Amino acid sequence: MRIVSALLASAAFAILLARPAILAQPPSSSVQKSIAAEIERARTALEASAPEQERASPIARLERARTALDPGRLYLAAYLTEAGWEGAKNWTFVKASSDITTQEAFLKKWTAMGEPRPASRPRQARVPAVVDAIAAVAEGRGPSTYQASRPYSEDSGLFGGLYYLSDSHAVMQFAATIRGWDWPPAGTPPPFRSIANEIGAFDVEMTTAYEKMEKANHSTYIVASAALKQARTLNEQGRYSGALVEYLLARYLFAALRGPAAAEATPGQIADVRASLAGAVDHSVADFFFQLAGEALAGGSDAQRRNAAAVLEDVIPAYRAAIAPATTTTTSAAPAQVTITLVRWPFT
Repeated sequence: MRIVSALLASAAFAILLARPAILAQPPSSSVQKSIAAEIERARTALEASAPEQERASPIARLERARTALDPGRLYLAAYLTEAGWEGAKNWTFVKASSDITTQEAFLKKWTAMGEPRPASRPRQARVPAVVDAIAAVAEGRGPSTYQASRPYSEDSGLFGGLYYLSDSHAVMQFAATIRGWDWPPAGTPPPFRSIANEIGAFDVEMTTAYEKMEKANHSTYIVASAALKQARTLNEQGRYSGALVEYLLARYLFAALRGPAAAEATPGQIADVRASLAGAVDHSVADFFFQLAGEALAGGSDAQRRNAAAVLEDVIPAYRAAIAPATTTTTSAAPAQVTITLVRWPFT
């Protein structure tokens, strides 16, 4: 059975870079070393525990994270590390659980481990907003994954149940790990708020587009829709920075389905837009997408250039609007006209 992470769904991008001083945050050898160590640890664990046919995707993700380290794209590297890191934890857990051979034994283990909870945070300097957002997204998945692992074990077998039982706890561990790194200061947090109206309006746009799009584009819609669903859940929980990142990821992924970009992005344009953001404010969420744009530009394919343009044309304007005061005019989010059930998973 091939396990694919629910969040590993964006197109593979090649290696950055242009204008590294602009598209990367200030170097931090401490964080770079921490991420590099976790990448190596995860790769070693995958090679020791995961079947050979299951290693390629998470290891490729880890290698992409490693490549992002040299030019100092630490936010991108941390984000890319997650799936392989958690996969390594999960395969190690499955291998160590070979004695669990019945549903009764699984239920005993499931009950003993219990629903995962976020780790208590030590009193220390605030981490950049995007780091807290990535951690919040991971923590938001934990309880749902835990609850889903039990019926999954019944429907798909003990292996799947054990994998996702482990994953429900691994996401919490990853969140605590990245929050514990020695991140450089990023500035004053922007005024994150509820983006329920923005999420609702974009959901209507996506659903309307789905009714007309070609079948070949459905996979992109599925990935963007999953991200938007996570955004809605996080927003309802008051995890506004995490909701914003997932909402912007949904827009980033969906942009290609809107057709060609108005204009191609260039390194200079990306640098200019970045420079236009207030310097004293923590714009690390925007910086994460600038780093994605730079990576995409270096790839050189039409799809990658479209991704880079999406950051300037769609993602950053949506980011600016989302951290601005909410407008008094509400957008009526009409009920979706199409309901699609794809797989049994909390965020699809």
